[in-house]
Amino acid sequence: MKKQNKHVAKPIAAPKGEPTMIKIGYRDITVEWMGPDFKTDELTDCYGWYKTREGLIQIQDKLCGQEKVNTLLHEALHAIVYGSGLNQAGGPLKEEDAEELAVNQITNYLLGMFRDNDWFLDYIKKNLHKDK
Repeated sequence: MKKQNKHVAKPIAAPKGEPTMIKIGYRDITVEWMGPDFKTDELTDCYGWYKTREGLIQIQDKLCGQEKVNTLLHEALHAIVYGSGLNQAGGPLKEEDAEELAVNQITNYLLGMFRDNDWFLDYIKKNLHKDK
């Protein structure tokens, strides 16, 4: 979810087996795991967010598996939108609401497709680097 950058809570150590970095375009994006902070209202109305200037994705640490995957993909798509310039002036996602709607719908449909077609991700991995 894209919001004003007001987070001051400190990240926790990444839970075992959770990613701490994702490469998107030319950037290495840091993934931080955070506890929601109800005193400062940080990550209390969303599961995660992408901080563009910092190259940082923050995700709540206590989410169930589906919500973690959904949130990481959602925030990665925000990074893709930003890196590709789709949300710049004149771009199709220049309005924050339009970007959030597009990212949310694409995330949910992609995850549904991956869940319902468990062969699909393996197929991509198997064929991604084949020359012929």
